[in-house]
Parts: sequence; structure tokens; C-alpha cells
Amino acid sequence: MSTQLIDHNQDLKRLVDEGYNVSFVKDNLVVKGIPYVNKDKKVLFGTIFCPLTLSGLNTVAPQDHTVRFAGEHPCDQFGNEDKSYVNSQSHYPLNQDIVGNYYFSAKPPSGQYPDFYTKILKYANLLSAPAKSIDSSVTAQNFDFEDYNNESVFLYPDTNTARAGLSHIANKFKEQKIAIVGLGGTGSFILDFVSKTPVKQISLFDGDTLFNHNVFRMPGAVAIDELQQKPSKVAFLKSKYDQLRNGIIAHEEYLDESNVHMLGEHDFVFLALDLAEPKRIITEYLTKTNIPFVDLGIGLTVVGDSIRGTVRKTLITPDNSSSLNKIAMGQAADDDVYAQNIQISELNALNAVMGIVTWKKMFGFYLSDETIYHSTFILDEEAVSHAT
Repeated sequence: MSTQLIDHNQDLKRLVDEGYNVSFVKDNLVVKGIPYVNKDKKVLFGTIFCPLTLSGLNTVAPQDHTVRFAGEHPCDQFGNEDKSYVNSQSHYPLNQDIVGNYYFSAKPPSGQYPDFYTKILKYANLLSAPAKSIDSSVTAQNFDFEDYNNESVFLYPDTNTARAGLSHIANKFKEQKIAIVGLGGTGSFILDFVSKTPVKQISLFDGDTLFNHNVFRMPGAVAIDELQQKPSKVAFLKSKYDQLRNGIIAHEEYLDESNVHMLGEHDFVFLALDLAEPKRIITEYLTKTNIPFVDLGIGLTVVGDSIRGTVRKTLITPDNSSSLNKIAMGQAADDDVYAQNIQISELNALNAVMGIVTWKKMFGFYLSDETIYHSTFILDEEAVSHAT
């Protein structure tokens, strides 16, 4: 019946085509997810509904200009109750899930709305206007309103994901605890990418101080007065990303045999460090404790007056450690330009992206027919070699 009603009526079809959450309950037109503001100046989402006026399967002009509303008393952006269209408080249960709390009356100049599209749009706009003045991204159209006010690690809503209706996909990471070991060029880009996902916790491990050469490898910009304070890398990065989200823990220390156990209980680990002995200790611990991880590395050399090299990612999981021998455990070669702190932030970003995509594929965010455990991007050929 719902499909037939929409197919037969341009006003209902237009509501659906424009992204409104339309349903039909007990001969009522129901529209969910209308943003509004409550007395605490918080953006919430309510439901409006009204009886359908039909002739067979065809709608006719609504016989009544009123609607019922399931939600709190709508207010302006300052939390003042809006009484311009709120006629009265009225308990009206449409079903177990939809209970009208208020009776709205916004009569058009003509006395009657010409169709249900015009009627619903009027009330949606009345409710939404104060909400949009607080958060311009909220809308009643194509918006994941159910997830908007859920408890979140973010200090403000991720409205693009909500608008796209993809919160259920992003939430695959919601309970994860992620560790990033090494917060230099690649590690800082990894943090930038992971911080925008709803993971529960991000643990940072690095005992180094932030210096000039680090700044040229990291995303964003660092003020000179911040640099002169000589903060640790992880403390500085935590302070920056704390402005976006909660759940970042800074460990101002290198990992070795005495503290590698701190990686325990993490769901995934990103390794972005070059030192051979710590990497050996860490990989042995993660393999033994069945914690999946991706190791990232860059190798560069000078040829003539140009640079050539490779960017690598290697994934190790409890089910497959076949690529473990591809992780370089030896000291960086003397002629490796990268080890001499050359500034190639674009390759750091690329290396981080390779790790992030691998992680997201592993947990089902990106569709993948097979798991690529080891891949290398050859810079001068712009070619990728990989092993499954």
C-alpha cells in the first residue's frame, strides 16, 4: 500500500524523492527526523503526522491544516518556547512508538493547504529554522537523525556521515582501541585519519621531542612559539586532536621489553617506526598475543639529482603472518635518504593511507574480495606490487 500511495500521488512522491523520512501508519502520513530545538538549546529530531485524505489511492487536498508532533516543546535557538504555531499540549498515541505530545496549527492564508507536500514542508521549515541556526548542517532530508545525538567521542557531530546515512558503516570501529607506535611523519598522518573515525581510544607511543624537521612531515601547521616550547610529539599531537575528540592517550615513551605489554587489549596497531630492535620486540609481542597490526615503511635513495624509492605496508593478522619476513628488522641503510630526515610529507601521507585502507578493509568498512597482506608502491614506476 505504501508504494502504491507514493506512486499514485505526486505530493507524496515529492516528499520521498526529496529525502524526507515518510511512512504511513493507521491512515496517517508520518514524517520522522524533523530537526528542532528544545528548552536546553539542544538540537533534537521529532515526528509530525496527520490523517491522509484519500479518494481511492489518490490524495486530495488536506481537510485540516493541523498536525500532531511527537517530541518536546519546540523552542527558538535561545531556548524560548515557540507558541506561534504550537496550539496546545495534547497526548495522542498513534501507535506504541509514535505518541503525539503537541498539537500544531499553522493555517495558510488561503485557509487550506493545496496538497500534503506543501503542508508537511511548512511544518518542517517552522521546526527546522531554529535548529539550522544552531547547526546549519541539520536537515529533515537524507539525514541519519537517529545517530546524531548518540553518545560520541567527537566534541561536535560528524554531520557529513549523518547526512550521507553512513553512520552504521562508520560505527564498525566504534568500540575499537587503536595504537599508533611512532608519531613522526607517517604516524602523525595515521593519527589524523584515525581521529576522524569513531574509535573508542587512540593510544600514542613515542618518546621523542617535537623538532623543526618533524613539523615539515606532519599534517597541519605548528606555530613557532609552540615549537620553541619543545613539547613531546605525543603531548603536542594529543593537544591538537583533543579539540576534535575524546579518547586520545599520550604515552611519552618508547616501547621496549619492559613496557611492550602496554599494547595489550588493543584491537589494532599501526607501526610507523624505523628502529630495528624496538620493532622486533613489538612484532614478536603482537604476533604472540594475536593482535593484528600493519607495519609501514619508506625506503629512498638518490639517483643523479632525483629521488627514487618505495612505500610499503605489511599486514599481520592472527590468521596470517606469512609476510612477517617482509618487515625490515635491520638498521636503516646508510644511503637511505629517508633516514636522513628528507622532507617528503606526501609519501608519509601515502604510506599512512595504505595502512588506513588496509585497516578499514580488514574490519569491513571497505568492500574487499581478498586481503592484501603486503604491498609496495614503486615511486618511479607508479606501480603497486602486492601479495595476498
